[in-house]
Amino acid sequence: MIDQLMILAETGENATGGVTPPMVGIGVFIILMILLGLTYLTGGTHQRKRGKSDQHGDD
Repeated sequence: MIDQLMILAETGENATGGVTPPMVGIGVFIILMILLGLTYLTGGTHQRKRGKSDQHGDD
């Protein structure tokens, strides 16, 4: 799919002088990094484990 996107960007640039293929690649990379960051933040694996003294509730 990405190879088709690059071909489309290349033909579009040649036809109209639009966005260059490297800019499309950089844009795709940035979007994927943002999605990876959101996945990391919402995944919960980066959170600290609670110790016994940190737990709330009736013990």
